[in-house]
Amino acid sequence: MCKVVFVDTSKTAKGGNRSRKPHVCYDGEKTFEIYDLTRLKDYDKIFIDALFPEIYDEIMELLRKGIKIYCLKNTTALKRFRKENNLKKTDIIDANILSRIPAEEFRPLTFEKLEFKIQIKPLIRKYERIVWWKKRLKILIKDGF
Repeated sequence: MCKVVFVDTSKTAKGGNRSRKPHVCYDGEKTFEIYDLTRLKDYDKIFIDALFPEIYDEIMELLRKGIKIYCLKNTTALKRFRKENNLKKTDIIDANILSRIPAEEFRPLTFEKLEFKIQIKPLIRKYERIVWWKKRLKILIKDGF
């Protein structure tokens, strides 16, 4: 039988500058907190709510070890479920709600897709910065600078 865990991920779990907020996990029986996703190597499938660049390396390591990771396609399903059941927004409740969302709402993450994202993200940021500067320079020239 495969072991499944549902994780409400946090951006600041790893090296957060201000307050470090852990990932909250729910395995069907208990809720627990972890700061490093690689500690979940005892589980066969991991369902996460969001994929942040801060946790790419942890996800890559888990994928290399053969653990299947699934990411929620649309986070509005989480919000909708919370609103329908009149629940507050907390990490523990979100991890619990993830276990109630059907598996069709999650997309599998692959090593190749994640590696491509890691390589392409800096290029996209650079392009966005160039476009911003171009727009800004046009405004300055128009104003007579």
